[in-house]
Amino acid sequence: MRKPRILYNVRMRAAFADPFWILRLMRGEEIIASLSAWARATGLEGGQISGLGAMRDATLGYYDESSRDYLRRDHPGPVEILSLSGGIARLEGKPYIHLHAVVSDREGRAFGGHLFRGTVTATGEIYVLPSRLLLQRAKDPVEPFSLLDLPDVPLEAP
Repeated sequence: MRKPRILYNVRMRAAFADPFWILRLMRGEEIIASLSAWARATGLEGGQISGLGAMRDATLGYYDESSRDYLRRDHPGPVEILSLSGGIARLEGKPYIHLHAVVSDREGRAFGGHLFRGTVTATGEIYVLPSRLLLQRAKDPVEPFSLLDLPDVPLEAP
């Protein structure tokens, strides 16, 4: 087994343990901004993200079909991240982090949605499985946001 390669950021710690990366975001780091900076520094062009931890100052959203916009809810207090799931792709040549989160408050009530922002409190434990395919997003002609732009390929097993 190969020894993990360790990268140090100003705050975040990251280790590559083939085939995935393990990241530890530190208290005070904004999740989306930190993951974007890390993806830029490593040159990652696509991947799957999962994680857990705790955060504050979270903004979660629900996409409302009728208004074609996100309904955003701010959650200033501390919440536990029960599940963080999403991906990394390229949008206009830069890393784009797309995450959804399920969180709970101190009473154990769970809520979730698209993660717009959140600041790590105790820890953010993130796992990234890189894609062997360059993942890109492009403006969709129908939806008001950018979607994964995958090549047209026959649906056959490799």
